[in-house]
Amino acid sequence: MSNGKSSVVEEEYNKAIDYFDLALEAKKDDKEATNLIKQLKLMLEIEESESHGAYFYQMERIDKINAIDTETDVVKKKANDYKEDVLKNIDDSIDYLEEEINDGDYEKAQKDIEDFIKECKKSDSLGEQLDRCEGLLKTCKAEKKKAEEEAKREAEEQQVSSNSKKSSSKDNDNGVKAYCNEGKHYIDVDDYYEMGVNCRGCEAKKTLKSPSNNLPCEFCDDGSGLERTVSLYTGKCYKCGKKNFAGVKKIYNDGTIVYDDGSVENW
Repeated sequence: MSNGKSSVVEEEYNKAIDYFDLALEAKKDDKEATNLIKQLKLMLEIEESESHGAYFYQMERIDKINAIDTETDVVKKKANDYKEDVLKNIDDSIDYLEEEINDGDYEKAQKDIEDFIKECKKSDSLGEQLDRCEGLLKTCKAEKKKAEEEAKREAEEQQVSSNSKKSSSKDNDNGVKAYCNEGKHYIDVDDYYEMGVNCRGCEAKKTLKSPSNNLPCEFCDDGSGLERTVSLYTGKCYKCGKKNFAGVKKIYNDGTIVYDDGSVENW
């Protein structure tokens, strides 16, 4: 048993399981060895899921480890050390949800937040994160309603303005607003990326936010380049949380992008 515990300290979990299996061969009803093996198998599942960013899955297994009764806390200590990293990753993910609200991506933000709330409710360890997500959901719904009312008001004003124009004037098109389907707002006609569809700014935002355009992280990539975890929009790796390059601060309707390092790009 002592060799198994030492292996746990060294994070050699498969080796530790082998030692505890030997203890069971000597004493088949050894409850301590049985429960330590259960805990270690859960630790292995946590480690195997690390590259997938399955933070709620990991938290579920950490909770299960803590619920298993053992005389020694050697495995629980390792699990709870790991728990700190998992909580940080979840907090970073919630930061991203807040960014979605700030960017006006209310539909996606609401869905993502509701998914987070469901996962947080599964663990007593995520009470703080649950409260934060529920607060963000209220904010998201309020901001979404405000944006919809503003869009409606602008549409009504545009309709009144349009009705008052003289159809015979060749200058009627000057200053006329057009509607962007992606952002659901009005823009200058010159700012259309594709006539009658979206503005340049919303097309740029959609492209930069698309996971298919993510890049490998220079800090945590395994060298294969297959894990694309860095968003072109935030410049941040959703896996390790580190900033790889400047993220977007503001995008204007005409496609002008201002980055958080002060640089500017025309899309």
